[in-house]
Amino acid sequence: MHSIPIKLLFISLCTLLLSSPLTIGAKLNNLRCPIEPTELAIPKYKSEYKGDIIFFCCAECVDLFDESPEIYAKSIEEIKSNKNLNVQKTFIQKIIDVTWNLFFQIPGTFLAFFTLAICLIFRTLDFAKAFTKSSWKYMLIACLIFDLFYTQSTIKKTSKKRLLIDKVHSTTFLEYGEPLIPAISKLPASISKKYYRGNDERNPGLYNGGNYRTAEFTIDLCNNSNEKIIYNSSIDHKNLFLRVTITKTPNTSKHFWTDEKMNTIYATSNSGKFHWSKDQVIDSMNLSKLDSKNEWQFKYPLEKFSVGDETRLIKGIIYLCEKRFNDSGNVIGGRFHYAFQFDLKTISNKLSDSSDLWMGPLYRKRSLRIWEIPESEWLSTDPIPINQITGSGNNPILIGIDKKD
Repeated sequence: MHSIPIKLLFISLCTLLLSSPLTIGAKLNNLRCPIEPTELAIPKYKSEYKGDIIFFCCAECVDLFDESPEIYAKSIEEIKSNKNLNVQKTFIQKIIDVTWNLFFQIPGTFLAFFTLAICLIFRTLDFAKAFTKSSWKYMLIACLIFDLFYTQSTIKKTSKKRLLIDKVHSTTFLEYGEPLIPAISKLPASISKKYYRGNDERNPGLYNGGNYRTAEFTIDLCNNSNEKIIYNSSIDHKNLFLRVTITKTPNTSKHFWTDEKMNTIYATSNSGKFHWSKDQVIDSMNLSKLDSKNEWQFKYPLEKFSVGDETRLIKGIIYLCEKRFNDSGNVIGGRFHYAFQFDLKTISNKLSDSSDLWMGPLYRKRSLRIWEIPESEWLSTDPIPINQITGSGNNPILIGIDKKD
């Protein structure tokens, strides 16, 4: 009987450990609730669906899921596609993973061992023995020098990417996560809301110290004929649109409302950091100017957000962004300003009165300090005062546009 080589036993053991976890069954590592994505999931509230353990934020969400799990199947698949599936690993597997990751964080390690492996292979070949015996050190040094330059190049690219994110998005992704999710609405459910946007500068020389209205957002639902959708009305999910109307408030700065400026504004469901470069925005929708000189609007189709059959859920987020340019006039990204979130439910093609629609801000420039300017003076459903002094909102120094925006 031939003895099994120790090396073969070791390889077999590693293969067994890596392929046979001690725990059975998949466990979704969802940090947020699939029903209410603005809320964190809690291990206490869970349910099982097709072999997966899913976590929720509260008992009510568990009940909603258990009642009609097929409606939320799309959310579960998204969690899996985002690589949030946490396959349970053994203790030894975790030790191997940690060791591997730490080991290869050292610059040059990979290339050094790659070179060593090539040399060991060549030394088994008669025609290469002499070469590898005398030259493997020089090969290793050459590879390490190459890795040094490669690492430096990678660091520069990473640094450049961070600077771009910081320039375009400021603290957006730090405050609202990935993907971007606005704060949950604290208002009663409604599919028609009006929000008031305030000025973000404070100065005694401005009307009311700078606390005045600059714009109004009216958000609701409509069909392709622009007819407003109301609760309990019969709807076709293929003919349903989110409608957002933006109105300029009198006596606000003309700087922000020029045609050139408004043409840079667009709506999309893409929450990537690198719009127009790495993240191509194929669903971009520009604003349309209405007959009124001071109103703009977009209508975004909601068909792709619809799941279910007899009981249908239409759930998602649309972002309002602004194209940002470098000094050469090239687009460097899209800045996220607002998010419009909808949580709609239809039963027998009738819109349930539990359906809700709301919006929230996603961007605060660094000078907009939250302890100095509360969100109620920045974006609110309560009316913000209108500037009563004509022309007072156009002083470039007082409203912060004396430098290039």
